[in-house]
Amino acid sequence: MSKPIVSYKQSHIEDQWDVIVIGSGPGGLGAAAVLSKEGKRVLVLEQHYVAGGFSHVFKRKGYEWDVGLHYIGEVHQAHSMARKMFDYVSNGQIEWAYMGEVYDRIRFGDDEYALQAGNENFRACLKEWFPEEEQAIDAYIQLVIDTTRAFRNYMAEKATPKLISSLAGRRMRKPFEEIAQKTTLEVLQSLTQNKRMIGVLCGQYGDYGLPPGQSSFGMHAILVRHYFRGGSYPIGGASVIADTIAKVIQENGGQVVTKANVVRIEVVNKKVKGVTIADGRTIHAPIVISGAGFINTVQHLLDPETAASSKLLKPSQKIDRSAAHVCLYVGCKQTAEALKMPRSNHWLYPTDDHDENIARYLDDRTEALPLTYISFPSAKDPDWTNRYPGRSTIQAITLAPYDWFANWEGTRWMKRGDEYL
Repeated sequence: MSKPIVSYKQSHIEDQWDVIVIGSGPGGLGAAAVLSKEGKRVLVLEQHYVAGGFSHVFKRKGYEWDVGLHYIGEVHQAHSMARKMFDYVSNGQIEWAYMGEVYDRIRFGDDEYALQAGNENFRACLKEWFPEEEQAIDAYIQLVIDTTRAFRNYMAEKATPKLISSLAGRRMRKPFEEIAQKTTLEVLQSLTQNKRMIGVLCGQYGDYGLPPGQSSFGMHAILVRHYFRGGSYPIGGASVIADTIAKVIQENGGQVVTKANVVRIEVVNKKVKGVTIADGRTIHAPIVISGAGFINTVQHLLDPETAASSKLLKPSQKIDRSAAHVCLYVGCKQTAEALKMPRSNHWLYPTDDHDENIARYLDDRTEALPLTYISFPSAKDPDWTNRYPGRSTIQAITLAPYDWFANWEGTRWMKRGDEYL
């Protein structure tokens, strides 16, 4: 029988575990579930007051919003790899609602481009919008497919025995590495000079965070291919992902704990010994998996001597932090049906030059927003009306550099003063 996820102070946690996972995002929870099903006793430590990372939700006065999970591709197909992975780590407890024929709508002013599910539907729409670019469209779709196939080999090499990797590893990695080292814009401009078509093809760049002139085409291709067959949303809201995976961990002898602030990964003679919590307690395990991010893990969770000796410190200092954003959460006192909210997401841009849009905005924040992503979670979730009858929600997201808010670093929520507000 699984237990509710409770806070660190409310939990009885043993001193010794097989594996400790820092962070309860989907990556941390997924790793913990796999290991627990393979017989390991796993402890998941989350510093936030709710588990789930970007798959958690927050609630205010009878409303609920997801904070990061807006749609997932392929899971509506029972035999897809994505569906099989979710079924495995959740014991098949997550149900999915298909978003329908159109999953994303790309807009430049009054011009809209509705992305339709299915490779051939996607291809046909592109050729209808850009009839003079048929050859480039076919080449683009094939390149996306070929890149994702190369990525599978690239990842498979990581799991091969050392002997096989030494013999075939470079050959398995090379095709993806070569294309991934090129920017999305560089690759697309080798196929077409049609700026509007490039703008449409990169209309989902917000899903991976960087505009075409800065992003890796490898990342672009993986994301685009993931949604070729459409998108789905978890029935019951994004939080069911963390809730169901946590149950699997608990049912296999593991534990998921919130408000557990890990301050250090303990390493002695180059061997991991466990973690230390903010209250000074050390919990022991021979394996520690950090889902706190590479920079946080190396620069904050390892002591400086260990970080330097592991040859990880310098690489962590060269990596730029990911793009920051602000989000507007809207609650409506009517149903999604009454307000005719769509299930598809909307991507709004001032022009089709994504890199130039961002450059103007960063130079002058009174310029047009370079990107506005609008999502309607209450329209995507068939169970919404059972939980929140007569209500609905909207989310709108845009980019906002962290530097704009750096003056308030270390201050507390609701206590940052009038200038911040």
